[in-house]
Amino acid sequence: MMNPMLGRKSLLWLAAAISVLTLTTVATANGATRERPCNGSVDLCSKTLDQVVLPGTHNSMSNEEYKWAIPNQHYSIPTQLNMGIRAFLIDTHYGKAGSGSVADWKAGTDGDPHEMGATVYLCHEYCPLGASDFTAELGKIKDYLAAHPREVISFMIENYVDPDDIAKSFDDSGLIDYVYTGSTDSYPTLSQMIDANQRVVVFSEGNTGSVSWFHNGYAGAVQETPYDFRKNEAGQTMTTQQGMDLLTNPSTLSSTCRPNRGGTTGSLFLMNHWVNGKLDNSNGITPDPAVAQVLNQPDVLVARARACEQRRGKLPNIVAVDDFGDGDLISAVRELNGVTAKPFFEVTKPKNAVVKSKKKATYKLQIQNWGDAESALTKVCATVPRKLAIKPKCKTVSVTQGDPGAGSVTLKIATRRIVKGKFKGSKSGLVKFTVAGAGDSVTTSARLKVNPLKKKKPKRKKHRR
Repeated sequence: MMNPMLGRKSLLWLAAAISVLTLTTVATANGATRERPCNGSVDLCSKTLDQVVLPGTHNSMSNEEYKWAIPNQHYSIPTQLNMGIRAFLIDTHYGKAGSGSVADWKAGTDGDPHEMGATVYLCHEYCPLGASDFTAELGKIKDYLAAHPREVISFMIENYVDPDDIAKSFDDSGLIDYVYTGSTDSYPTLSQMIDANQRVVVFSEGNTGSVSWFHNGYAGAVQETPYDFRKNEAGQTMTTQQGMDLLTNPSTLSSTCRPNRGGTTGSLFLMNHWVNGKLDNSNGITPDPAVAQVLNQPDVLVARARACEQRRGKLPNIVAVDDFGDGDLISAVRELNGVTAKPFFEVTKPKNAVVKSKKKATYKLQIQNWGDAESALTKVCATVPRKLAIKPKCKTVSVTQGDPGAGSVTLKIATRRIVKGKFKGSKSGLVKFTVAGAGDSVTTSARLKVNPLKKKKPKRKKHRR
């Protein structure tokens, strides 16, 4: 039964789920079906959003790939999506496009932003240091979600623009079609969100205006940890190394999990996990990859998340880091979710084959991987009716994630010599195919019909006169 707090819209989701069920399951040879993974794992499908841990990035938009100054991340948001990030902490500002850079629009001094030609950009405090067109970036995210229909993501926006302009960017980009419109007091399962195609949950750190799906995160929906670990619990400024020690020393982990914005009431829990500043203390603002290389290690992340769970009575739902790619955030989140990385194969059912005896039947299989791990050594094997054909050797193929063309396999099966009138039994049978590798396997089948050879007539002897 669905949660009654979700209301009328949840009934619409249920109808949508029924209508798309055939798109989210795959038939095996024995007629059974299995649901595709949610956020990379089948085990997460039955969990509600507040029961799942999402890997996240801090100042996600600030990145080296787009040549931003003082970047917090190595990669752009679209690249982060491809690498597994599912929660994004971003800032929105008004900016004015100029020659080679974007200038800030200043509230109270530059007039109405729309009249002054300003539009919404992703910036970190100062747009000339780096800016990305907000609508364009949302469009790239929309394209990713269209190509990856089993992913649920979230945004926390530090918003400095009119909420109606946020809504307009979502509309113009097309990402509005994926936005979650339900309750933030309780959540559907990931599977239900996916089936309803409401897969983008959007929070603001404050101003949301009258945009119903733009939730004021720290007004009851989200709770968090502190985020400035250059200061201790008493508010004293520390070195970068001392901040790192807070996040790695078992004796101080609990103190880093104390309540910050949102108190302790939100059903989603954000664990901020970074220390701004160079390790040599030459700069107290610029993120240092050397710091992330320590803080983003799985054992460090998991230990702190467990400490936060013990103090707050809840496991973090978002673990946000700087310099994603250093360390291994994704492995840490998998451990916290209690899942392992593995592929999830789907195989298109090959066409039935009809061939003459002694000829080869050709079967083409298309393999797609919906899981969160590649399978470089995927074996494709066939079991054949022994009286009709000779079992072929298995083939090995690499099946990457999400690429339907990467696992294309052709198997040729040699048929036996079958002569009309001499062969007893059925001249058709079932060929069964098994695709297996890296912890997953799936089966399918197709029929094989063999047309027998004509029985040769005996040669007539010539009589001498």
